[in-house]
Amino acid sequence: MPLTSALLAFSLQAGPPLPPVSDLLDCAREADATLVAVHRAGGFAPGIPENSLAGLRRSAELGAAFAEIDLRETADGHIVLMHDSTLDRTTTGSGEVSAMTLAELSEIRLLDAQGRRTRERIPTLEDAFTTAREAGIYLELDLKGIDPARAAQLAVDAGMAQQSLIIVYDVALADPVQAVSTEIGISLPFTDHYTVLNSELDIDPLISWVGRGVPDARTEAFLTGQTIETAMHDFPGEAEGTIDYAFIDQMHVELLASDSPEAAVEAFGRWTLYCGIDD
Repeated sequence: MPLTSALLAFSLQAGPPLPPVSDLLDCAREADATLVAVHRAGGFAPGIPENSLAGLRRSAELGAAFAEIDLRETADGHIVLMHDSTLDRTTTGSGEVSAMTLAELSEIRLLDAQGRRTRERIPTLEDAFTTAREAGIYLELDLKGIDPARAAQLAVDAGMAQQSLIIVYDVALADPVQAVSTEIGISLPFTDHYTVLNSELDIDPLISWVGRGVPDARTEAFLTGQTIETAMHDFPGEAEGTIDYAFIDQMHVELLASDSPEAAVEAFGRWTLYCGIDD
């Protein structure tokens, strides 16, 4: 294929570039919008396994802003998408992910939430970066034993720093990420607000993870005053049908991690309605 044709094919496939993740979070706060992050990037519909490329593509089609993926290391040092330490629950295989090579894992197929075999293979992080870029969705990287600095460097090397957010659970683990790049978003608990605010972290790409349930009004007002966004989940509420999307919106939560992204996006709208590129 001639170079000009190859470049055109890539541009049509990849679509327009996304705004940097820090700009997206700022936009959600300023527009008083709630963005949706698809928990485990799949598992929400038949035939779409969790942590799958099909899940990434479908999440983007729905209009979710983020797909959360879980990262584990293989025996030969590759990074793959897998929530559990073992293969038993979500694949046709069994045993520890860390005990198997990438070649061995490539022979295994993913199961959907109903336990049915699919054609989907276990993706690598490189696969996920490529698919997210093509589909136009941001990635949340949940590190299952992966060094934060390594994950950050992989995002930078893939040209995905501005489209990635890394989940950490301690302020000290955010420092290695920002030592690599301050373009990468970081989700971390603000259990002690002042520990974060008095640190040397660049605040702009940070989002406060509050866990299950909306933050109280005082906490939300404090964080908004510091131009910091909030993220939460209510997985049990989604499973039981008791989640109150209107209340979440009323309390100015900027990001909802969701196991029911179809319903969540229907409630809050596609992220492109508020921020970023035109559909």
